[in-house]
Amino acid sequence: MARAAEVYGIKPSYGRLYGLLYFADEPLSLDRLADESDYAKSTVSTAMSAMERYHFAHRRSIPGEGKKAYYEAETDLWHVFQQLLNQEVRSEVRIMTRALDEAAETLRDADSERAERDLRKVRKLQGVYEKADKALTVLTSSSLDRITDLLGRLRSGE
Repeated sequence: MARAAEVYGIKPSYGRLYGLLYFADEPLSLDRLADESDYAKSTVSTAMSAMERYHFAHRRSIPGEGKKAYYEAETDLWHVFQQLLNQEVRSEVRIMTRALDEAAETLRDADSERAERDLRKVRKLQGVYEKADKALTVLTSSSLDRITDLLGRLRSGE
């Protein structure tokens, strides 16, 4: 999993730690993750914070263990993908939509050929981002089976 992480620009240590969690039969503590990975506990702690933020791992408490944190992998990778789309990509779409709306307003008030040409380009981009937002809504609210079924029907022309 470390190699897979590298392909996506993620630190290999994150992939390795995710792999340890994914194949573990029980939640693992920071100490155990550090022991099994040979990474420093601080590296493991930083990685686990990032993996929690991106929904690759969940913190758990175990009765009788006090405040000691244990982690387990999110095994539904479609859920992880949906969360990433919702948090990261949708945020980017919203930022760009606001910026394009502001640009369109400014260009509408300008009186020049260049402003008119730029406004047409901005409107074209607004259309792309509108469609991207709709696609995100479908992807983040549908099961993987539903998405693959829809794609199969599109491919076959149904």
